[in-house]
Amino acid sequence: MSFRRLPDVPGPTGLRAQHDLYRRRFDVGEVLREISQKFGDVARVPIFGQPKVLLSHPDDIQEVLATKAASFRLFGQDLLRDLIPWGVLATEGPIHDENRTHLVLAMRKMLSRRVPEMSLRQCLRSLASLQDGQVVDLYEFTRQVSLAMSATMLFPQEAEQVLLGRIDHDAFLKIVSDVDGWFPGIPKPLQKLVLVLRLPRTLQILRLQRRVQSQLRDAIRVVRSLQASGPPADALTLLTDGSEVGGPLPAEFLTDNLMSLLLAGYETTANVLSWAMWEAAQREDLQSRLAAEGSQLAADPGQNSEWINNAPWTDATIQEALRMYPSVWILVRESLYDYRLRDYLFERGTVFFTSQWVTQRDPRWFPQPDRFLPERWLPGTEHPTESAAGASAGGEAQATREKRHPFAFFPFGGGKRFCLGKSVFDFEAAMLLGCVFREWRLEPVEGCHPRPRFFLTMQPDRSQLVVLRRR
Repeated sequence: MSFRRLPDVPGPTGLRAQHDLYRRRFDVGEVLREISQKFGDVARVPIFGQPKVLLSHPDDIQEVLATKAASFRLFGQDLLRDLIPWGVLATEGPIHDENRTHLVLAMRKMLSRRVPEMSLRQCLRSLASLQDGQVVDLYEFTRQVSLAMSATMLFPQEAEQVLLGRIDHDAFLKIVSDVDGWFPGIPKPLQKLVLVLRLPRTLQILRLQRRVQSQLRDAIRVVRSLQASGPPADALTLLTDGSEVGGPLPAEFLTDNLMSLLLAGYETTANVLSWAMWEAAQREDLQSRLAAEGSQLAADPGQNSEWINNAPWTDATIQEALRMYPSVWILVRESLYDYRLRDYLFERGTVFFTSQWVTQRDPRWFPQPDRFLPERWLPGTEHPTESAAGASAGGEAQATREKRHPFAFFPFGGGKRFCLGKSVFDFEAAMLLGCVFREWRLEPVEGCHPRPRFFLTMQPDRSQLVVLRRR
């Protein structure tokens, strides 16, 4: 059998295409989507250096991320390795597996012992200062709440107030916002040239990295000087003691993995929840449904585990926000060997882009992909439509929900690198939406139209402003 090779892959090529992508580097997710729509499920991506191929079909994505994951390695992780060299996000092989084993066990203990109580407490605390008629930036609000929730999961309760004041959450945001979606794909020599050309900004980010790492090391020292009561329920105590997670985590891993959990659990959570609330603010009927479910929240945190299982509109709103606005919008792998895909043979070193933004907005899997429709996640619920064509699309979504490919929707990745914090995110996200909408109605500020921008994570390009109205 003869195979086609890289030159046979369709897609934009040449200096002009490379320049156009660079010019739109903060909108690179939408550029990739346009390439997929024009050139198909296997398409060239015009970025300098190693050949880069966008895979848009769930079958191909599943191969790269899960079925044949051992044939690939992470690509473009040097920035993370500079920041958290021993963290689970930046490591591979045995080091990654050792990190992940400890962290998975710690997350399970946290979920059973701490997450229900602390999530509710932080949500109520954050809402207590809000006032009727107040204009709120949803992105800033969710950042503050998610950072507070992350801190309570990572550190003992006795140290919570001390540590929250020591963690510079603005530094976290500046670090992840410094790199646009184009930068990690270019060759290392060109990356270094870009960093030199913007030297003042590069030095600032390096200072921020050192500051955050120093703050975490200081936090660890503070925590270790305290006498925590009761069984360990926070990540730091569980990982330091090690008696419940298969042994203590090596000291060089501890700081980097706490940093990983803050980056992964704070910024990404804030992104998704701010978009979920922003989209809900556009629909009074959806807000009413969320308020009705939120009113069933119990004062006893232990009872709210069952509430989450009986709040379908809350869950559907979160799922739709994850579909339309995935914080982690792209996963990139480099082939370790020659790789056969369909009737192509790709040489070792080919880089494959798999993008949640592209695939999760594909009308083949999600009709009316650019409409925020939580209804698509609810069996037996028709989509709101404005025309016969819309009704047809809604019916199609209803028919395809049951048989949708698992990798048509992969906001938490796939394979052995599947996000280990998903269960904690699910609980925190549902709790915040329930608490917010049972007390407040959100009115979008006129003329405010935020759009996604593509950095290491996806973020809004401007404030998501709403006016609070008490119910």
